[in-house]
Amino acid sequence: MAVKAAVTLLITTLTGYAQSAVEPPKYEVASIKPNTDGDSHLAFRIEPSGPLAATGITLKRLMMTAYNVQGFRIVGGPDWVASRRWNVEARPDRAAAPNQIRPMLRALLEDRFQLRSHSEERQLPVYELSVDRKGSKVQAAKDSETEGAVRVGAGLIQLTKNTAATFASQLSYALGRPVIDKTGLSGEFDFELEWTPEPGEDGGPTTSGLPPGASDQPASTPNGPSIFTAVREQLGFRLKSARGPVEVIVIDDVRVPTAN
Repeated sequence: MAVKAAVTLLITTLTGYAQSAVEPPKYEVASIKPNTDGDSHLAFRIEPSGPLAATGITLKRLMMTAYNVQGFRIVGGPDWVASRRWNVEARPDRAAAPNQIRPMLRALLEDRFQLRSHSEERQLPVYELSVDRKGSKVQAAKDSETEGAVRVGAGLIQLTKNTAATFASQLSYALGRPVIDKTGLSGEFDFELEWTPEPGEDGGPTTSGLPPGASDQPASTPNGPSIFTAVREQLGFRLKSARGPVEVIVIDDVRVPTAN
């Protein structure tokens, strides 16, 4: 019996050690101050190992990264969540892996903004992306060696070596509404779409999380096609309005942080 007790104690001790050894990194040093520059400049960068630096960023934009959602999928909370701008610098206590950065950022927002939220599914307006009756015009990616790339601007989406689902996701940013991939296309393709945005199709505050009036996007081509026409004529797709289940992040409580 004594031997069995000793073995049990050893296993318990080793288990406790293993749990503490794999405790995830966290932002140990973080500075969050109101941005008083008076301009609309935005800079936001997270290094691969975790260090974060942002100028003129909103809490909504930080939440978009922390929860990996578009701006229209964050609901509730006071107006300042999407309008008040902050300068943020944060450094982890040790190098983080890529899959640890979003949880670290969520923990930072919960600590400094006292952010409390939950996710739920709601029936919301969506667009369904499907192949037009004349057939798809997108070309299969030819270069199997290079990494996929994404380039977006006002009235511009360029994807190299990406899926139709990724293209639908980029469309959702432009349209401010979820876009569901129903093309049935599998594999990787090259997409290029140009259109003249209507108000609300320019990656503005609701979609991008930028403060009102802020835009670093280049001007789009005037007198061009609408996004619906461009999708059909340039890619052989179509967009149809519908309703569907969308997972949203609901802000339950949030407070203005104490500057430091």
